[in-house]
Amino acid sequence: MIHGYNLAIWLLSVLACHDEKSKIFILEAGAVEAVTDRISNCYMQSELSEDRSIWICSLLLAILFQDRDIIRAHATMKSIPVLANLLKTEEFANRYFAAQAIASLVCNGSRGTLLSVANSGAAGGLISLLGCADADISDLLQLSEEFGLVHYPDQVALERLFRVEDIRVGATSRKSIPALVDLLKPIPDRPGAPFLALGLLTQLSKDCPSNKIVMVESGALEALTKYLSLGPQDATEEAATDLLGILFSSAEIRRHESAFGAVSQLVAVLRLGGRGARYSAAIALESLFSADHIRNADTARQAVQPLVEILNTGLEKEQHAAIAALVRLLSENPSRALAVADVEMNAVDVLCRILSSNCSMELKGNAAELCGVLFGNTRIRSTMGAARCVEPLVALLVSEYSPAQHSVVRALDKLVDDEQLAELVAAHGAVVPLVGLLYGKNYMLHEAISRALVKLGKDRPACKMEMVKAGVIESILDILHEAPDFLSSAFAELLRILTNNASIAKGPSAAKVVEPLFLLLTRPEFGPDGQHSALQVLVNILEHPQCRADYNLNSHQAIEPLIPLLDSPAPAVQQLAAELLSHLLLEEHLQKDPLTQQVIGPLLRVLGSGIHILQQRAVKALVGIALTWPNEIAKEGGVAELSKVILQADPSLPHALWESAAAVLASILQFSSEFYLEVPVAVLVRLLRSGTEGTVVGALNALLVLESDDGTSAEAMAESGAIEALLELLRSHQCEETAARLLEVLLNNVKIREAKAAKTAILPLSQYLLDPQTQGQQARLLATLALGDLFQNEGLARSSDAASACRALVNVLEEQPTEEMKVVAICALQNLVMYSRSNKRAVAEAGGVQVVLDLIGSSDPDTSVQAAMFVKLLFSNHTIQEYASSETVRAITAAIEKDLWATGTVNEEYLKALNALFSNFPRLRATEPATLSIPHLVTSLKTGSEATQEAALDALFLLRQAWSACPAEVSRAQSIAAADAIPLLQYLIQSGPPRFQEKAEFLLQCLPGTLVVIIKRGNNMKQSVGNPSVFCKLTLGNTQPKQTKVVSTGPNPEWDESFAWTFESPPKGQKLHISCKNKSKMGKSSFGKVTIQIDRVVMLGAVAGEYTLLPESKSGPSRNLEIEFQWSNK
Repeated sequence: MIHGYNLAIWLLSVLACHDEKSKIFILEAGAVEAVTDRISNCYMQSELSEDRSIWICSLLLAILFQDRDIIRAHATMKSIPVLANLLKTEEFANRYFAAQAIASLVCNGSRGTLLSVANSGAAGGLISLLGCADADISDLLQLSEEFGLVHYPDQVALERLFRVEDIRVGATSRKSIPALVDLLKPIPDRPGAPFLALGLLTQLSKDCPSNKIVMVESGALEALTKYLSLGPQDATEEAATDLLGILFSSAEIRRHESAFGAVSQLVAVLRLGGRGARYSAAIALESLFSADHIRNADTARQAVQPLVEILNTGLEKEQHAAIAALVRLLSENPSRALAVADVEMNAVDVLCRILSSNCSMELKGNAAELCGVLFGNTRIRSTMGAARCVEPLVALLVSEYSPAQHSVVRALDKLVDDEQLAELVAAHGAVVPLVGLLYGKNYMLHEAISRALVKLGKDRPACKMEMVKAGVIESILDILHEAPDFLSSAFAELLRILTNNASIAKGPSAAKVVEPLFLLLTRPEFGPDGQHSALQVLVNILEHPQCRADYNLNSHQAIEPLIPLLDSPAPAVQQLAAELLSHLLLEEHLQKDPLTQQVIGPLLRVLGSGIHILQQRAVKALVGIALTWPNEIAKEGGVAELSKVILQADPSLPHALWESAAAVLASILQFSSEFYLEVPVAVLVRLLRSGTEGTVVGALNALLVLESDDGTSAEAMAESGAIEALLELLRSHQCEETAARLLEVLLNNVKIREAKAAKTAILPLSQYLLDPQTQGQQARLLATLALGDLFQNEGLARSSDAASACRALVNVLEEQPTEEMKVVAICALQNLVMYSRSNKRAVAEAGGVQVVLDLIGSSDPDTSVQAAMFVKLLFSNHTIQEYASSETVRAITAAIEKDLWATGTVNEEYLKALNALFSNFPRLRATEPATLSIPHLVTSLKTGSEATQEAALDALFLLRQAWSACPAEVSRAQSIAAADAIPLLQYLIQSGPPRFQEKAEFLLQCLPGTLVVIIKRGNNMKQSVGNPSVFCKLTLGNTQPKQTKVVSTGPNPEWDESFAWTFESPPKGQKLHISCKNKSKMGKSSFGKVTIQIDRVVMLGAVAGEYTLLPESKSGPSRNLEIEFQWSNK
């Protein structure tokens, strides 16, 4: 019932509703102020609960505010806060018509009015009205319709408010969002609230990240998920999924813990929801699948089957959404793509049908994109469906829809990972269309094309040629100068595949890429992958000499860009840079260019990397400049780095790498000997094993210099395996003379001879001397000398291999070598036979006895003497007694004779050799050559040195010892021949060394000789009357007495008369009796006699003196005879 004051307001409302002009009069009459005051007063006095008709005031304001002029009135602005407060009251009618007034303001007011409404806090009151059931407010709806007002002012006002950007992103919205989220929970008396709330939340969330965050913080995700689980009506379900899709477009929200729980519910919507909801759910899932933790979860896999179902049966826009979600889900997990193949309707077949249909190009492009994702899985690529997709995909290449082309290229890129499919793609003519798309600035497309062409070109020369004919190289070059680095890398890889074909690399098209690629390498941001491909292209082209000659590149073009790449952190880039340098530096003008010096340091750093392939390329490059810049390589530390490479043993180096490093180091050594001492001994020794003669020569020279400067280095060489290496050089007849010289120097070292390696050298050296290919005389000489050095060691001379050395040395002597070599060989043999009986046997069996006998007669004194010494050693015992013959004695005798004729004296070694024979083989003493040697022995006693005399004396002594056992004629002949030595022996007894005396005396006592007695005169032979007639009578043993002439000249007669007796041997112990008699009749008949022992005469040769006659005179001086005795061979 309306009455009183409210009746007037009601009438004014009716009037204003039906007469627009009356609204102004009502305003001017102060109705707005009055009504506002009434509402305000009631609110202030808490009378609203009592006055349930206050809504009539709001009704009037709602009608008046439909006029824009009224809204601009000052009184209107004052009413806004009052209406906002009224929205907060309990009486529904009051709140409803307050909302009507606010709706009129919002729908007809200016932006300022809307901001005022928003700032008044009216939004919260409006939200409290949302979703009421029509049946509950049917009277209010009817009354609103009668007065021309909207049915749902709360909804209209909020939608209009939130259209204002400042309000939508401002505090009003943030305050409203929690209330709206709360409405998502079912409220029995407000059934429409969730749907309206979804609409408003959707409106607030669009393009406003902050509002999305507030919604999530207010529990929107949980509320929406739970709401969807209740199975709402299709429209509400679609709205809820729409909102989820909007929220999940934010990465921050996708990471929210509540986001994960929405997946299962969205999948449920896909399965059971309405068409629109399914579409929205697919979009929401696409966003969710951007989050790794959601995409990789098992729950995400549950979305595959319903998405494929949508793909199969949905409308085109739904197919778009399903494809997008599947692409997002599977793109980074090819193995999960198997889930698509396992569903009832194979997605590949569906995609093939789409690609072959008349659907939009956009959908085909999306289908191709999903194909690209699925074909990343090997199992899916192997299906027949994948093969069936090839033809429609290739057909789609020629379309003018760029996104589709890009997707097709990516799909084909994955397909051609399979060899059979690649053949199929090529067979369907994909190459030319792919090349044709290489234009413009769609760099992502170009990259995908390049990848696909790379795979098509691998191991398919025909495809490569087709690409080249289609102008792929020219197309690349058109784009390359402006292409970003990632595309440049892809292009470089494609060019690499193409130029792997030698025909293409040598062709005119490839020639065009050389200079651009060198420029590309200078880009500071060009990555290692691109650098690797570009370098390989250049290697493929420039490894051909004719190509290098055609380009005639200078160092700034070709060398300078490579220098920084040698220090690249990527080993593969370093490797190719070094390899390319190795090809370029084969050109003489680049070798000599001063800029080339700048590559030395980087190359040496690469060499020090320890990576074999890098080292190999670096060394190969260094080989190209080693002859031109050896000093610079050395100064940059090349000697040390190369030495490390050469010594590297674990793992062992490839032979080619080792040889190259050795060649570079050899170039340094050949440049200057100053670097000899910088190279470790072990490295120089390793170089000896090179197959390159120049390297070996350099190492040998360095080792020889090193040994001459530092004697201790010889031991280090031996420890490093120098002996084995040198022996191998001799075996292979490489650098023989120098190798043999160094080997001889090493083996002349006492400590080295004691090492194990020395023993192993015997057999190889022997084999070398026996090898018919060994022609170098100097090398043979040095090898022989080396053997001689070895056998100064007694242990080596006794080794089992020594016999082979004996045979080799005898062989050397048999080949009529130089006199020097003869001496060396004989000396070596001397060392061998000195310590070992088996070596003597080996020499003899090899014919060494006859050889040495021939050499004794050599015209060269040194050779002859050494041969004699060898004979002495050879026959120092009975080991080879069967070889000791009279010929041996004859040869030595001939040498003695020859020496006497040449020098007038004899070398004692001949005599010592003879003594060895006579001493060890007594049978030889009775031979004719032995007898013939005696005169020479006698001469040696006369003219030789003390040593010669001693040797000759020993020989005569040995011969004398055999006379008793010899045939008489032999002993007689020898004694007669030896008798010529009597004066010499007598001299030696008197004046020679004491050690000679015993043997000289023994010989004298055995030699035949003649005793001569000379009676010179008598003294004091007086008689009383006249001169006596004196004579002497001599009696010696059993011989016939001898008598002097009678002299009557006075008391001192002079006879000077000689008497001789010849003996086969000296009359040992015999005495000579001399009596002096007088024939005068006037005096005594005898003056006396004397007896003389003649042994002393034999020893002394001549004795003279006065011998007193006995008995002595009793008066006057004694009577004596002056007598001289001589024992000689005459």
